Amino acid sequence: METLNQFSTKIFCELIGKMQGKDHLKITNEPFMPLTIEKIGEGITTPWGEGEQYSLCHYYEQNGDLMQDPEMCFIITSQQNYIVPYLYTQAALGIYEESILIKNSQMLTYKRTLQLHHVVFANTWLRNIQAQGFLKCR
Repeated sequence: METLNQFSTKIFCELIGKMQGKDHLKITNEPFMPLTIEKIGEGITTPWGEGEQYSLCHYYEQNGDLMQDPEMCFIITSQQNYIVPYLYTQAALGIYEESILIKNSQMLTYKRTLQLHHVVFANTWLRNIQAQGFLKCR
């Protein structure tokens, strides 16, 4: 199973740190779509210890519905600081991909190739988030 690279891990941890212990944070940074960070789960059993789940998402509104553009979900373990992307959604294109199966708070199986694609996309997206200045916003 693949994890974020070191640079992306640093960016991800800085974003989570901006939450200051809250379960939700929306960062507005014009002219870009706001970035929403949510803690969506905890107590997830992984091979690297207990983990928490987070969602990073750009939302826009279409016909009264919030549309993900994109959304990625991650598992982060505190013991070894592994950050593993496992879900990718792009609403307008009808894309919903889960590369890791989590059931009853336990990581069960994963799709190796799809999970690697999620890591590659997450590394690029997090680099873009940093370049667009989201880490500098309050």
